[in-house]
Amino acid sequence: MNLSLFALTNDPSKRIVKFELSKDVQNDLSGYINSQEKDFDSAIDEVEFDGKYKPDDGEVLYISDFDDIDGLTSTIENPLGVDVVDPTEDFFIEIKALFTGYTTDSGSVKVLLQNFDRRKIISTNGLSIFHSSNVYKKIEGIGLTLDHKLTATLEEGKLKFFSFHNARQMFDLSQHYKVATDDDVKDFAALPMVKTESTSHLIEMSDSWVRRKISLIQQSGILQVVPISEMKTVANEFHIPFFTEIDGGVEVIKLPDNKSDLKRLLRFLDEDYYKSPLSNTAFVTNSKRAMTNP
Repeated sequence: MNLSLFALTNDPSKRIVKFELSKDVQNDLSGYINSQEKDFDSAIDEVEFDGKYKPDDGEVLYISDFDDIDGLTSTIENPLGVDVVDPTEDFFIEIKALFTGYTTDSGSVKVLLQNFDRRKIISTNGLSIFHSSNVYKKIEGIGLTLDHKLTATLEEGKLKFFSFHNARQMFDLSQHYKVATDDDVKDFAALPMVKTESTSHLIEMSDSWVRRKISLIQQSGILQVVPISEMKTVANEFHIPFFTEIDGGVEVIKLPDNKSDLKRLLRFLDEDYYKSPLSNTAFVTNSKRAMTNP
């Protein structure tokens, strides 16, 4: 079974495009993706996503009745007529996911997805070379690197994924996560790397936007993974209010006591501003717009 390769983009005029592959590349792609599918499907337990739960080893999250508004399934069923990828760096930057898929023996369509970012672009800027037959050769034209694992699968309206943070880089999943409750806000304020002067005041400032961001930050685990020193460096570069203090000999993030600065900080921690140093995913904002207050 040979698989085709498509891209899901941010370009509304070319939401889905297709890569024209040579026969050899298509054969290699098919084997590569099939192996990833087996690894992805090795999870033995499915857990319905509730906006908070993080899967353990052997578990995969899922969303039922996922609205395939972009028509990924129909693309796999009817690939003819899909526009071909525009081989320019400007267009490649618009790609947010790669996908392929096939019709199963039961007649359903299974879509296999990888999220995509700038790191995977082999640019025409500069000189790109690769090793072949004991010498390095120049790469002609723009290219890309496929990831070593799947981000998600979609079959019969069920979207499966291990990381909600990665899945929402591809799809608008806002309707599927819950805003933080007062207890969730208290848990956030009690994190060892966070300091607030008044938890009650933080709760007062927490409108639905703030609570949604707190929920997403908790879900991503970014505060537990990225050193505060790295966050501060990037925040200062983009003039984000990011204040720290020493608490018990440890540097912690001091949460702003006004809503405007709090929202800017939370938006930064949720990586709306800048991707690379925080999660090593991309260099620009998803919307590619100038930074403004929420």
